Amino acid sequence: MFGMNVKTILFLIMIVLLGASLRFQAIGNTVVDQPVRADARIYYFTALNLKYWGVFSQAFPSRVAPEPGAFAPPALPYALVPFAEFPPTERMLFRFNSYQALLSTLTILSAYTLFRLLAGSAVALGAALLTALAPHLVVMTTYLLTETQFTFLLTSGMLALALGMRRTNPGWAILGGFLLGLSALTRSTTEYFPVFMAPFLFWTMGTRSFLRIGLPAIGAALIMIVAWKIRNLAAIGATSDPTLLINTILHGMYPDFMFNGIPESFGFPYRFDPFAAQPHTAGEVLQELSNRVREAPWTFAYWYLIGKPATLLSWNIIAGMGGIFVYPVEASPYLTLPFFQITESVSAYLHSPLTIAALAGCGVVLFRPRILGLNENNRHIAVLIVALILYFLAVHMMGAPFPRYGIPLRPIIYGFGLFTLVALGKKIPLYLTSLRKKAEIHG
Repeated sequence: MFGMNVKTILFLIMIVLLGASLRFQAIGNTVVDQPVRADARIYYFTALNLKYWGVFSQAFPSRVAPEPGAFAPPALPYALVPFAEFPPTERMLFRFNSYQALLSTLTILSAYTLFRLLAGSAVALGAALLTALAPHLVVMTTYLLTETQFTFLLTSGMLALALGMRRTNPGWAILGGFLLGLSALTRSTTEYFPVFMAPFLFWTMGTRSFLRIGLPAIGAALIMIVAWKIRNLAAIGATSDPTLLINTILHGMYPDFMFNGIPESFGFPYRFDPFAAQPHTAGEVLQELSNRVREAPWTFAYWYLIGKPATLLSWNIIAGMGGIFVYPVEASPYLTLPFFQITESVSAYLHSPLTIAALAGCGVVLFRPRILGLNENNRHIAVLIVALILYFLAVHMMGAPFPRYGIPLRPIIYGFGLFTLVALGKKIPLYLTSLRKKAEIHG
């Protein structure tokens, strides 16, 4: 595999086994309080309606076929169908979580291969280890939520597209687009990423390669996304549930995630806002946001430009139990087992410097790529990664930047942050040597 030596293969095997062990121990020893609740309930109900009625609907299952709906993206409910039982059982949850643990383990391999294309074995092994240990990625395998599947499809889609770019192979590129399209059908976050990445790919690849590699990838992704939009239009008369857009804007318009600075409202400010208690159109929400911006322009400017990106990429889960947990847990290895707690502490310690390095690396890639040692073979892969990071920041600057929504970006952020630190670490001694020689000459 890409000329890997025996030592690299052994290290990778150990990392993958470590990651798999953490994940399968987590699903076997975690007890989630009311695991089928909130978003999980929507995915579960949708899967049941698909299984018993063949109808995509989030309605409570009954003895008659429900009306079609489009509130939830389709990929996770369809993945849940083979496991779905009514009422929900521990067996159902364990089987589905085992599926998620497998996907999360495969994500470690995808992260390794992606960053080996970018930076070689050492950085790739580091990226794989960081992904394997990341407690948020481990914990998400215990929930009936989209994060695990979304992370796998996103990382694997980036890998396949990167392989297509490196090898000038349209087949890999189309597979990458297909996986990115499936990621958008798992969570609509990446719905517009194929269009967003187009100018980045055109800029770094040139016209000929873009037409051969970039355009097929974008087309494959859009086919997946547009097909679902057409289904929605035929089923409910709209391309998506309009309440999704309204809630996205509404839930993100509270500086520091508080209503009027009230501490008790932290994490759920819309529950304290009289305006949010009434149903509104998207236009009315935007008008209310405009009014509030005029009243406190600097507060909102800071929140949207700095506060939101910082919140999205922060460590602590806000809307949930807190720490690394979303839904409350009654038992977890992270609460009792020393090794799990050590990995959590190490990951928490590394999270901020790696995240800051990744963001700094985005600017360097776009304006001074040679500083990171990029060349014609890997610069286009770095630009692709930068496009994804910038896209996530842009999307969540518009909506609610809950840290949970940033979890699927962790393999990319950690790997790219490590790459940036290693590349700059190699350049600094050379720069200092150059300064010393100049000083000696002038001295």
